[in-house]
This record gives sequence, structure tokens and C-alpha cells, in this order.
Amino acid sequence: MPIGRLDMNSEGLLLLTNDGALKRRLELPATGWVRRYRVRVFGRVEEAVLAQLADGLVVEGVAYGPIRARLDSQRGDNAWLTMALTEGKNREIRRVCEHLGYRVNRLIRLAYGPFQLGGLPRGALEEVPARMLAEQLGSTAGGVRTPAKRKVGTAKAKPPKPRPGHRKAAAARKASGRKPAARGKGAGDADRRR
Repeated sequence: MPIGRLDMNSEGLLLLTNDGALKRRLELPATGWVRRYRVRVFGRVEEAVLAQLADGLVVEGVAYGPIRARLDSQRGDNAWLTMALTEGKNREIRRVCEHLGYRVNRLIRLAYGPFQLGGLPRGALEEVPARMLAEQLGSTAGGVRTPAKRKVGTAKAKPPKPRPGHRKAAAARKASGRKPAARGKGAGDADRRR
């Protein structure tokens, strides 16, 4: 299951898990984890317009929280921005940019909280060690726990569980003085051949 979502026209870091509780926990804005994106937009970007995003805004009745946005470069009618947000609502960056008059033509997720895209090649997978995940989320993350120190000592085999009726049969044999019947592989084979 993906943690967060990237639509068909987006690329970059995608976290995957098979733990539904962990997925839900990491997606909640309550984590405070920043999702950072590199965004290419079509249009002449003004720093003053980007500064408005720091207070959040409402677009078509949907309230978006604060977004940190920075103009990285402007070449002709295309500009590269770095945007950081904590909510991650559906198509949030695209809708906010369109509201400002900029059409997004490329969107790359660079980071999701402490997890960074870095130099990970396109299509590559990298497992997040359980210990790192536990450190980021506290002692328990979904079902992930930090490895406990192993105790040194001796081990003792558990005695076998008694079979149903086994104690009654043993008590009856003891009272009658009979020996237990032979069981196991080959027991009684000689009697059956005769």
C-alpha cells in the first residue's frame, strides 16, 4: 500500500508498506512530517504571490494549511519551485498553483518526513530498516518495535502437552498393574502379519 499518493503525472519518492495501521499513522497531518516537492510551473512567478501561501488559503471551498514555497529559478515561461507542506490533501500542489495562475507541468516528491529521495535511481527500491522507522516514530511504529537486548541464560524444552484421556489411561494402567502398549512405527506389525 502506498503511503501518501502520487498521481499519474507525478514522480519521486513513494513509500510502500503492507501494514495498514502504519500507513494511516504516517499519512495523518498530526505527524507534522513535511512533504517536500520540486515543482515546475508554466508562468512568470512572483515571490510576493508565493509568500501568501505561508498563511494557507481556501480554494473552491477547500481550506489548505500553510505551504512554504520558494522560487528556485525562472527560465522563460517556466519556473522551478520548491514547496513544502504538512497536509498532503489530494492534488493540493496542483490546485493551489492553478489558483495562483500557474499550471504545473512537472511534480517531483523529494522527501516525506525524514525519508529523502536523494540519489535513489528511478524505479529502484530501498527497504527502510525497522530500527530507523522505530526511531522516527517512537518505540512502536504500527507493529514495528525496536529490537530488545537478548538475555543470556539457559533454555529448557517445554514438556509435551498431555493428550486427551492420557492421564486417565495412565492411572487405570497403574491401578491394574498393566504395562503400556507399544506404540510407534512398526508396533503391532508382527501381530498383523500372522
